[in-house]
Amino acid sequence: MKKYFCLMCACISMGIIFACAHPVIRDISPQAKKAEPAARKALRESRLPSFAQPISTPPSKKGARRLIELQKRVLTKEGYLRAKFKGKEIVLPEDLPKNGKIEIKYTIGIDDILNIYIWKHVDLSRDVPVRSDGNVSLPLIGDIYAAGLEIPEFKAIIEKKYDEYIKDPQITITCKVPNSLQVSVVGAVGKPETYIGPATMTYTLRGDRTLLSILSVVSIKPNADLEESYIIRSDTIIPVNLKVLLEDGDTSQNVILHPHDTLVISEPLKEIILLGEVTKPGRYKTNRNSTILDALSLAGGINSTTANLYMAYLARDNDILPINFKRLLDYGNMSQNILLNNGDVIYIPNINENKVFVIGEVNAPGVRYFTDPMDLMEAISSSGGFQTSANRSQVVVVRGDLRKPDVYAVNVLEMMKGKSLERFYLEKGDTVYVARTAIANWNVFLSKILPTITTTKVIQSILNERWKP
Repeated sequence: MKKYFCLMCACISMGIIFACAHPVIRDISPQAKKAEPAARKALRESRLPSFAQPISTPPSKKGARRLIELQKRVLTKEGYLRAKFKGKEIVLPEDLPKNGKIEIKYTIGIDDILNIYIWKHVDLSRDVPVRSDGNVSLPLIGDIYAAGLEIPEFKAIIEKKYDEYIKDPQITITCKVPNSLQVSVVGAVGKPETYIGPATMTYTLRGDRTLLSILSVVSIKPNADLEESYIIRSDTIIPVNLKVLLEDGDTSQNVILHPHDTLVISEPLKEIILLGEVTKPGRYKTNRNSTILDALSLAGGINSTTANLYMAYLARDNDILPINFKRLLDYGNMSQNILLNNGDVIYIPNINENKVFVIGEVNAPGVRYFTDPMDLMEAISSSGGFQTSANRSQVVVVRGDLRKPDVYAVNVLEMMKGKSLERFYLEKGDTVYVARTAIANWNVFLSKILPTITTTKVIQSILNERWKP
């Protein structure tokens, strides 16, 4: 009996030890759990504090459609020329007589200097200028009209005149300085070191008098916009593409020049700004047909290890264009490589740089850098705090790609009253905007404030860059 009692005690002890080592597992039915409200679930998943409200941004045109519209705005060649030379007659090179189809003869012109040599009469031989009235003055015979005559015609006239004073005169006439055959070259041309004054050079037409014969003695600057060159001939404009003439050998552009023509070799027509993660940020002069890739090449390319291509943008006239730099640079999508306009700004942000922008009704607006996580109150405090006119109940935070940003309205007033201990943490690149009055229509407000934020970021980036405009 005693043996059975000891065995029973041992079994009970083992049961107690087993129960303590393995807690009871309760099977709770999922249906028994109270369902979380959808609004609260969305708020929890978005990780927004209870005092922050997401704002729907105004619908924008799709990027591809906007790029197509931008391309459509590019004028045709004829339309562009008509707009550029409004009121002028425009004649294309292919509509002009070609070299070899017209006979080029020298006729005496005003300001030419003629050398008149009379054999055995050195005292009568001399250099004479053709005056503005077209006459030259010669010993014994006085004024003789010369302008517009060919040399054989003029020689016959003065031989007849001198025949009254000299027996059988033998006269030789040459044009010593053909000033009437000069053309001017202006624009992107180099000047001799000793030359003082504007870059306007005069050259004498010689040989076949073609454009190439003049270009062979002209020093063209490396940044010249060769495709935008043109010739001024009285009231007529002759556009010439020096790029295809010099680089491709297209002789259709090799125009025969006339005396007093002016060849304009265009300077770069546009100025753009490149900021951020490019090798040489700064202002650059570009040609009319320059694209985004051309501009990035001028700046030495991007810093591929630090460039944030997802957040890069092109700003134009207070607008952000839907350019996808990632597709363009990493995947070679040329549909993103649009023509640039004068004043465009390309910004490539740094992927590692932690900064936010604080603007509006604060005492010290500007950029704020941070290493540790920064919340909204810290950003406002580091910006000198609110001005008395600030609307604390609707502080706007703009986050992400400015072409399609996330926008939040934060009730900082609730935080300041101590009604919430939650914090609204900022992310790099965020823009905090403190408005002056309550925002009633968010679509109207955002349509006005987003261009302002773009301009603010561009200006601040310019101030931060280590180059001078």
